[in-house]
This record gives sequence, structure tokens and C-alpha cells, in this order.
Amino acid sequence: MAVLITGGTGFIGAYLARRLLKGGQRVVTLDPRPSNVINEVLTPAELAEVRIVAGDVTSLRDVAHAIRAHDVDRVIHLASLLHPAADEDPPLAVAVNVQGQLTILEAARLFDLKKIVWASSVVVFGPRSAHAERSLPNLPNDAPHHPVSVYGATKSFDEFLTAHYIKTWNVDALGVRLTLVYGPGRVRGASAFVNELVLKPALGQPAQVPNGDDVVDWAYVEDVADLLATCVAVPKMESAVFNTRFDIRSIRDAGAYVQTLLPDAEITYLPGEFGIAWELDDSALQAEIGFQPTYSMERGIRALIEQTRRDAGLAGLPPLMLNPTNEA
Repeated sequence: MAVLITGGTGFIGAYLARRLLKGGQRVVTLDPRPSNVINEVLTPAELAEVRIVAGDVTSLRDVAHAIRAHDVDRVIHLASLLHPAADEDPPLAVAVNVQGQLTILEAARLFDLKKIVWASSVVVFGPRSAHAERSLPNLPNDAPHHPVSVYGATKSFDEFLTAHYIKTWNVDALGVRLTLVYGPGRVRGASAFVNELVLKPALGQPAQVPNGDDVVDWAYVEDVADLLATCVAVPKMESAVFNTRFDIRSIRDAGAYVQTLLPDAEITYLPGEFGIAWELDDSALQAEIGFQPTYSMERGIRALIEQTRRDAGLAGLPPLMLNPTNEA
């Protein structure tokens, strides 16, 4: 049997594919056009083990072909049109994010798949201001949705749609609300600002960081891949979707850490916030699955800087200064 990853050659999908391969799983990816990210993340030997299928997640025919041809019994659904692209092209966002979700759920129903794991998002909850009346520091798993973007609205509807399939046809589907996922290879979505904050200083360039007043949840991609791989192997859970929580820290804290590693870094913070309620209560996830991240913000940023410098071959930059504090 095999695990099918939609969007599997993209950023999160590539790290997940590597994680599943290390766990002894057979891996199949489905993308309209393969992303080059998977070539950067996997070794040639690992890449040779992955079955890369060209197909559209909105097409039940394409998804069914991948399932039948490769004896798939579990799917991790990551294919999605992110913000701000979703706001700029609502028809495509609805097609990819909603019709794609529907296609995977139909495939699960028709082929009696063992497990569907899929990526929801913190943005279903909207801004902190929408929850001020709750007077809670962290939003619970069942907090009301107040999406303010097309992307957030599609993910909110995906949660409703999935709950319907679970209730009506007993589909085993499990969603995780991801936060700010970053790491080598990330170029799109809200976490693209990390390229300004971390990559530019790593390359010896000045940085102007947007939303410099915010506090965000730093989710390193290796941790996210571990979480998804864990979820696809668990039995059916009581909850249908889980809040996640990784390392909630300010953007200025992150920049200060970059400057401890690269003392000559020039970082300017532009005012503003993302307008997202990043602080989630993950107690349901801990109670039912027990996942614990291993990457602090410091460890993730350091790994990203080191990989960026290796890829660029910039030996002339100052060596990284050792600072073991909080790097575990």
C-alpha cells in the first residue's frame, strides 16, 4: 500500500515525502506540474523511490487513476492555492481549495480509503479582534470561524464539508490547522516574509521586514512533516480537525536572533501585523495524538540560514556565531 500526497512535490509535500520514505512508506505525489522543490529536498536515491504522477486534484478521474495504479490506501491532501493568490483569483481558489477537497473526500468514500489527512489553516479564525470577547489567550479547538480572506473562507468551508462526509459516510478524515510554516524552499504564502527576515541577511543583503509588530507561531517544515506523518498513521480520532502550536514568538525576537548569528545583518522592521489570531490552544491535539515539536524558532532559523548559505556557496560571509541558547 502507498500514501498519496497531493501537492507532494511542493514545499511541505517534499519534506513529508522524505519523512514517509524514512518511515518505510511507499510514496506517490500528485501535481499538475511537478515543483522543483522536491529535487532540492530529496536525494537522487530518495527521489527515485517516489512515484510522481501528473494530475489535477480537482479531477476525480486523475485522483482515482493515481489511487488504483499505485495501490494507494491513504491520502495526505496538501494541494492548495494560498493567500494572497487566492484573493487575486477567487474562481481558481474555489476550484483548487474547495473542489479539490471535495474530490479527495469523494475518493475516500468511493475507494474506502483508510485515512485522509489534510491541511486546514489558522486563518479560519480570522483576526485576534474577532475573538476579543472570549478573553482567552489561546483559541480553543472549537472557536468560531471569522475568515477575512478568500483562502480563509475556502478552508473554513472545507472543514464543514469534511465534517459532513465524516457524519454521513463515516469517512476517516483528519485536518490540522497549520500556522506559519517556514524553511528552505518556501517561496509562497504568508511565511514568504521569512525570506526577507532570514534569507536576505544570510546572503549579506539588507532586509525590510513587513508586519514587524506581530507575534506569530513559527512552525518549521520538518516538524510539520513529522506531524502529518504521525496523523496519517493514527486510528480514527474523536476530533475531526486539530489546532496546532509550535513556537509563538515575535518577529523582532526572530530578527534579534538572526543578528546574533550574523552581527552585520541590516534589518528594518515595517509597522503592522498580519491580522491573524496565531495563538491556538492545541490541547485537543495533545490529548488525542500527543505531538511535540522539536524545532524552536532559534533552531529553525539557524537551519534555514545554514542551508541558504550552503546553497549559495557564499564562503566569504562571516561564519555563524555559536549561540546554544534555545537552539534545542
